[in-house]
Amino acid sequence: MQITILSKILLLLSVRSTSCSDFLDEKPQGMLIPENYFSTQDELNMSVYALYNKVNASQTFTNMQYPHWQGDDITTNPGSNKQAAAELDRFAPTNSNKGVKDCWNRHYEIIKAANMIINNGGKTPTTEEEKNVAIGQARYWRAYAYFTLVRLFGPLPMNMDNVNDDFTLELSPVETVYKYILEDLEAAESLPSSYSAAPRFMNGVNVYVTQQAVKSTLAAVYMAMAGWPLNKGAEYYAKAADKALEVISKESEYGLELDNDYKNVYAMSNNYNKETVLGINYSPIVDWSQDSQLTSCNVFESLGGWGDGWGEIRFWKRFPEGPRKDATYDPKILLTDGTLVNWWDKKPDGTPYVNEYHPMFSVFTVNWDPVTKKNIDAPYDYKLPKSQNMCNGHRHRLIRYSEVLLWYAEAAARSGKGDMAMAKQCLKRVRARAVNSDQVNTVDGVAIDNMSNEQLANAAYQEHGWEVAGYWVALVTRRSDQFRMNELKNTFAERAENAPVEIVSGVTATEGVLLVNKTWNDDLMYLPYPDTDSQKNPNLRR
Repeated sequence: MQITILSKILLLLSVRSTSCSDFLDEKPQGMLIPENYFSTQDELNMSVYALYNKVNASQTFTNMQYPHWQGDDITTNPGSNKQAAAELDRFAPTNSNKGVKDCWNRHYEIIKAANMIINNGGKTPTTEEEKNVAIGQARYWRAYAYFTLVRLFGPLPMNMDNVNDDFTLELSPVETVYKYILEDLEAAESLPSSYSAAPRFMNGVNVYVTQQAVKSTLAAVYMAMAGWPLNKGAEYYAKAADKALEVISKESEYGLELDNDYKNVYAMSNNYNKETVLGINYSPIVDWSQDSQLTSCNVFESLGGWGDGWGEIRFWKRFPEGPRKDATYDPKILLTDGTLVNWWDKKPDGTPYVNEYHPMFSVFTVNWDPVTKKNIDAPYDYKLPKSQNMCNGHRHRLIRYSEVLLWYAEAAARSGKGDMAMAKQCLKRVRARAVNSDQVNTVDGVAIDNMSNEQLANAAYQEHGWEVAGYWVALVTRRSDQFRMNELKNTFAERAENAPVEIVSGVTATEGVLLVNKTWNDDLMYLPYPDTDSQKNPNLRR
C-alpha cells in the first residue's frame, strides 16, 4: 500500500525539470491531484518521503554539484568526459552545461515537492504535531534549495505554490529570495530536537531535519547575507553568531560532539555519528536515486576510478599538515602494482607515475576487497585497494558540528559582539584534531589567544575552508565561502596566471584546466540560467 502511494506521489511530482510548475490546469479524472490528497496520516507521511526522494536526488551524483568546483580547492580532468566540470572550473559554463541544468532542475524539484506539502499538508486529519513536523521538513528543504540556487544563480523566479506554468515568472532580487529563505527557516525552527522512530530516526541518529539543524542553517544564511552581494555586514554576522551560539550552548542536549580522530569524519564505519548536524542518508541496496554514486569519483582514471574531482595544487600546498590533511588527500598514491609513490614522483625516464599529476582527494573514497569487489565499511586506508564501484551508502554530511564552531568564531569576531574567549576556544577545538600538536594554538605563527578580532575572523574563515576541502556536497562549500567574501576573483586570477607551484625542492607543477578568458568581471560570480528554461521564460536574462 505504502509503495503504491509513494509511486503516485512521485508521479505527481514528476516535472519537466523547470523553474515553473507544469501541472495542468485541467484535472483528468482518476488522477492524483493535491486537492484530493492528504486525506490520511499515511498520505502525509508519503508526501514527506517523496520530498526526501527529491532531496536525495539533488546530491546522488556529481552533475548537480559541479558549480561548487569553482572554489580554489577543486579542479578536474581537463580531458576525458569531464568537459562540463572543466567549463565550470574555468568560469566559462554555457547555458547548456549539464552541471548548470541539473543543479537548477534538481533543486526546483525539491521546491515543488515542498510546496505540495506546505500548501496542502495542513488539511490532513491528524494531530497538529504531525502536521507541523511534515510542513517543517518541507519549509526547511525549500529554504535549502533556494539558498543553494541564490548563491549560484543570483535573482530567481520564486515558485511558492506550483500554480504558475506559463513561464512568465519574473526574477526576484537576491534580497527578496533571502527574505523567503528566512521566513521558511524561522517557521521550521520549532521542529523537534530529536525523533524516536524510523524513518525519522535510524541507526542512532536523526534522519529528519531537527531544530539544531535549522538553527545551524540560519547561522550560515545570516553569514551569507552579511557578505557579498548584500553586504549587510556586522549586524548580520551578529545574528549568525547568536544562532550558532544557540546550538553550541545546547551541545549536550542536542547530542553533538566532534569525532576525536579525523580519519573517522567521513568514514563509512562512522556514517551515523554525532558530529553530523544535518545529513542526507543513502542506501546502495535500493536504487540509484537512493544511493551515493560518489564512491570512486576522486580516484584517478589511470587507477580505475572516475577521475572527476582533483585537488588544486596551490590549495593543497597551503593546507596545514596533520591528520586532517592526511584524511582529506591520499598521503601517497597506491599504483596498480602495489607501489606507493608521491603524486609528483617521476619514473627514471622522466614521465610521471600518476598521469593526472595532482593531489588526490579521498573524502568520498572507500576501500574494497579486490576478490569479492565488495566495499569495506572502515576508515579509508590509502595503502589498501580503492573501491571501483559506483555506489555506496555514504551519508552526505551537509553540516558538521565543527562548522558550527567555526561559524561562531568567525561571525563573533566580524561582528565584535560575541564572546571572543569562547570564539577562540571554538577555533582551537577544531584544530586540536586537525593539525600537528605544535600548531593547535597558533595559526601562521600567531597565537590564537593573542589574535585581534580581524585575525580571528580570517583564521576561522580559512579553517572552514580546510574543514570542507573537496567535500562539494556540504551546505557551505569552499566556493560558498569565497563567494561570500568576494574572493572568487582571487581564485580566478591565480588560475589565469597559473604560475608553477613548487611542490618540493626542484619540483614544480601547474594546473591542467586552463582559463581561456582571463579577464574577470562580477558576472562570473553567477552561473547562466539554463537554456531549458531561458528559451521559454524571457525573464531569465542577465
